[in-house]
Amino acid sequence: MFDLQSEILKFDDSQDITNAWTPPSSWYTQNEFLNLEHEKVFLKNWMFVDFTYNLSNEGDYSTGKVANRPYVLLKNKDHIKAYYNICSHHGTCVAKGKGNTESLVCPYHGWVYNLEGKLKKIPKAGSITDIHKKGMNLKEIPMHISGPFVFLWIGDGDTADFSESLEEHFSRDLYQNLNFVKRTEYIINCNWKVFVDNYLDGGYHVPHMHPGLTTQLDLDSYYTDIHDNWSLQKCLAKTSEAKDKEVKGRVSGEAEYTWAYPNFMINRYGKWMDTNWAIPMGPNKSKIVFDYFYDGNPKDVEMSLDASDKVQAEDMEICDMVQDGLNSGVYKQGVYAPQFEKPMFHFHQLLKESFLTN
Repeated sequence: MFDLQSEILKFDDSQDITNAWTPPSSWYTQNEFLNLEHEKVFLKNWMFVDFTYNLSNEGDYSTGKVANRPYVLLKNKDHIKAYYNICSHHGTCVAKGKGNTESLVCPYHGWVYNLEGKLKKIPKAGSITDIHKKGMNLKEIPMHISGPFVFLWIGDGDTADFSESLEEHFSRDLYQNLNFVKRTEYIINCNWKVFVDNYLDGGYHVPHMHPGLTTQLDLDSYYTDIHDNWSLQKCLAKTSEAKDKEVKGRVSGEAEYTWAYPNFMINRYGKWMDTNWAIPMGPNKSKIVFDYFYDGNPKDVEMSLDASDKVQAEDMEICDMVQDGLNSGVYKQGVYAPQFEKPMFHFHQLLKESFLTN
């Protein structure tokens, strides 16, 4: 019989990273852990969901789900607000995708909600006054905007404070006045945490998996900063011309990699920014959403997008191979490379803390 508590405790985070074992393979292969993550991680943390850039005009809206809970973001005259995307009549989602609208109309029975989430019309259903007495407006979700990033507290109960250090980090000019370029979604055959682990290995895999990118990064300058629930990795760009034409224009000045617990990542390369959002689709399957932004008037857009796609293909290949090893039943636990993998160790510590929190 699978003992979830025992599997959690196999990761002994009281050890120094030089002596610590990684979490067991069960964290990455068993559905019990995915269910636990929905309950203890995604419903009990501030979760990135969108950008203010996408909600700039009155009536703009976007939708999505966190841990199977559907939400809708709405821009009214003055504010962006978030609601559960659930009609109070029979639970139908009242919005789909994204766009611009004057109101939300439930496709099932035509109940109408305004941009404040208030129920305004019920076709042939009796007195709306009596209905309002039952509290039939859309249920609002706590929201926090930091820089251009929109976060939701999608779970029940009281919210936690948003990290002050992350707030300060996102308030920098580095994240302002960017132009959206495109969104790309990848389906990968690995647990969402495998992708995050790969991101948080302190550049350890870069010279082995990304030969093109390596020609643009001064890996000797690589360093990391660990904060309360986020981490920062930085690396200077090489001044010499990249040898691989597919990555030319990808990096200039300094590369900066920000990760916010649990599943949101930001890559800042010169005038480019792309964000990565790792969404679980099952123990062995994930969706990785990439959004690309440019600071200025892009002349080398396609070249940089091609470079990113090349790097993602390399990462997806290795993540799939890692998952095969985790599923084998042979691999139980591994170790850390202390010089590089402190951000990954920090991620695992935060996961265990979430798992054991009531």
